[in-house]
Amino acid sequence: MDWNVNSFKTLFAASFLFLFVCGDLFGQNGGANQANKTNSILLTIEGKVEVARAGTLIWTTAQTNQVLQAGDRVRTGPNSRATIRLSNLTVLRVNDLTTLEIRPPQGDNKRTLLDLKSGSTYFFNREKPTEMQFRTPLASGAIRGTEFNLAVADDGRTVLTLLEGEVFLSTPQGDLDLKSGDQGIVEAGKAPIRAPALDTVSIIQWSFYYPGVLDADEAGLTAAERQALRESLLAYQSGDLLQALSSYPDGRQPGSDSEKIYRAALVLTVGQVAQTEALLNSLQAPSPLAQALRKVIAAVKNQPLASQEEPASATEWLAESYSLQSRSELEAALKAARAATEKSPGFGFAWVRTAELEFSFGHTAEAMAALAQGLAISPRNAEALALKGFLLAAQNQTKSALDYFDQAIAVDGALGNAWLGRGLCRIRLGDAEAGREDLQVAAVLEPQRAVLRSYLAKAFSRTRDNQRAAKELGLAKRLDANDPTAWLYSALLNQRENRINEAVTDLEKSKELNENRSVYRSRLLLDQDRAVRSANLAAIYRDAGMTEVSAREASRAVNDDYGNFSAHLFLANSYSALRDPELVNLRYETPWVQRVAGR
Repeated sequence: MDWNVNSFKTLFAASFLFLFVCGDLFGQNGGANQANKTNSILLTIEGKVEVARAGTLIWTTAQTNQVLQAGDRVRTGPNSRATIRLSNLTVLRVNDLTTLEIRPPQGDNKRTLLDLKSGSTYFFNREKPTEMQFRTPLASGAIRGTEFNLAVADDGRTVLTLLEGEVFLSTPQGDLDLKSGDQGIVEAGKAPIRAPALDTVSIIQWSFYYPGVLDADEAGLTAAERQALRESLLAYQSGDLLQALSSYPDGRQPGSDSEKIYRAALVLTVGQVAQTEALLNSLQAPSPLAQALRKVIAAVKNQPLASQEEPASATEWLAESYSLQSRSELEAALKAARAATEKSPGFGFAWVRTAELEFSFGHTAEAMAALAQGLAISPRNAEALALKGFLLAAQNQTKSALDYFDQAIAVDGALGNAWLGRGLCRIRLGDAEAGREDLQVAAVLEPQRAVLRSYLAKAFSRTRDNQRAAKELGLAKRLDANDPTAWLYSALLNQRENRINEAVTDLEKSKELNENRSVYRSRLLLDQDRAVRSANLAAIYRDAGMTEVSAREASRAVNDDYGNFSAHLFLANSYSALRDPELVNLRYETPWVQRVAGR
């Protein structure tokens, strides 16, 4: 998987910085709390989600954080999604038009059973092998610590796409062992068949997060259409994409090209790419706004759709910004975002996008100013609220940051960055287990973001669960072989386990890949990243007794980022280790004194 999938998530930069602001989680002792939680919880709700209690036929509107008991059923309506935590190590992402039941534990081993009656789910399991099972109208399966997408058609046809791990698929006509990269297909009256999972991105793209890019004022809606869509447009203007979609009149079929484009922009925000493309393909005439939406889809799927013409509208400039960033043209992406605000000063999404990119360059004051403008226009923009949290976290205002992440999740629970930020804040405040759970939810919401797996690995490691930490780091490396983050954290994990040679190898690899972060990091911040890696490498060399090599690496860290306190500290310690206790050789005495004095 190429690392550009969803690489336009610029808060990678903020979250990466924040992890080092919070401290090295690998070096702290967090108490393990791996007790299974018996109750399931409905974590996020997008659109129409209902629950029927065990033994009843009455469906009621679901509530966020609602506790689900064994025998309860959950269903999602059109263009609706949900997230369920089955236990503290299992999270389920639920697509629209899905009905499932959480069955009581089955058999002597009391394994939890998920009964998927129709629709599709993305299953993220980190339980021990065989502790979880699932069932569909045509098949059942034993889960062995894995991730997969499970889809059930109206006629019961079952398709299981296995992204990682193992599943034992069983039917009356035969059984099938599936491994990573396999797809199992079950049809009525037939034995299950195995096929390669060729395009997992398309299969699970319904779970991806898509930003708002359409300036509704540019859509060209008539006065009558604006009146009919008044509540939806008001919500969209406020930045609340889910409420905008929910407020779109039930049963209404867009007739004009303008309304089709607006409707396409709404359904795209809940991952319904096929429906979006169908609406865009039904337009009577080509539209630059439609092309802008296609460009965002292409960026998410790592299929760049470059335009030969310079953007003419705020919508086009904003979509171009995401496309440019996916090609590592960060400075051009910022200019494009600024152009969108100039074209349409009242376009809240453009101001928030500009703030994200300013933060990627370390321009904190500019980011705060652009974000203030964006929040003034669109106070319910979840991405803006999450960015505010990251900005506050970078200033060590952790409790205030936590409040903004909570607000972002309340507005749009599908925003992975909000869960990421809240998880890091919780860890910073000492609640390692709650933080790890939030990081796992972030990984489920955006399963193809390798960097989220790296952060989750750090959280597992903090609870001394090194086996699961290593598993997540391995997945991160497979998802994105060019991202240096997993290699850095793998080095720290190896160092803690006294595998010094492996630690050095991994950290050198991380340094080698550092430039690949240019997709969301400016040159200045890349130099800071390199300094962090060199400082950590100096520490590893020092622990291995290679003091002269440690000093050289610490010097590189200082040269890359002179303002990095850790780099100076490691350099001072390295010089100290080289000092002559008899003071005959004063070669390292002066540089040590200077570093200690902070010169």
